Amino acid sequence: MKRNAQTGFTLLEMLAALTVMAVCSSVLLVAFGQSARSLQQVSRSDRLSHAARTVFDQEAAGPLRSGTRNGVLDGDINWQLEISQQPTKAGQARLFRLDLTVSEARRKATFSTLKLRGLTDKAGA
Repeated sequence: MKRNAQTGFTLLEMLAALTVMAVCSSVLLVAFGQSARSLQQVSRSDRLSHAARTVFDQEAAGPLRSGTRNGVLDGDINWQLEISQQPTKAGQARLFRLDLTVSEARRKATFSTLKLRGLTDKAGA
């Protein structure tokens, strides 16, 4: 008796392997797509954070006065800074609260910080 020796894969095994490979590939494509979107979102958020740091550094370097300031940074980032002096006891250093809103297209972020100044600034404010 002669046995028919079979070598290789059957058609059913090949179809099963291709199906598993297709499912794995689609899962990887979805993961890569979500990763790219997350990276893009972080990049935009990073840009607004950097803009906020720049505005805080520029505006808080000089004398501080209560009020609102507006501006545009890099041509497309709008910002609004509200400065308010916080109540302190007589003879103490002055404390200012800075609330900054930066926006770019539909994205908007708000940042706040406190700055302490002596009784008088060099500019006499």
